[in-house]
Amino acid sequence: MKWLIGTLIAAVLTAPLILENKMDMQEQQLGYEKQISTLNYEGTINGKHFFKMTLTRKGDTLNGTLISTFKKNNEVLGHIDQDDSFVLAEYEDGQKVGVLEGKFIPGGELKGTWSTPDGKKWFPFFLIKTAN
Repeated sequence: MKWLIGTLIAAVLTAPLILENKMDMQEQQLGYEKQISTLNYEGTINGKHFFKMTLTRKGDTLNGTLISTFKKNNEVLGHIDQDDSFVLAEYEDGQKVGVLEGKFIPGGELKGTWSTPDGKKWFPFFLIKTAN
């Protein structure tokens, strides 16, 4: 009986410590999720048309902006898979104007192709990560 009472007292005293530790871990994890990095890239399409792209990754989703040679600030939305390959749709004024298919290369590079939505025209692109 004394053993049971001792166990109950120990459980009552240690439960708040365990719960507090668990809450601290959850807060740390939530704080980490809030700090989603945004990366900036610069490069060319077809080796001659300069553009900039800013991407934010959350899980397997990518979104950001693409500033073209014509200074248009277009929205990009898409997905990335486990091997760092991605597909992004480019939108200008709500209309889909392009598709970027590519891959993140170690060292801060993006390589792939940009195409019209119907796939009739396509050009290679190459981007290098820049300072934020």
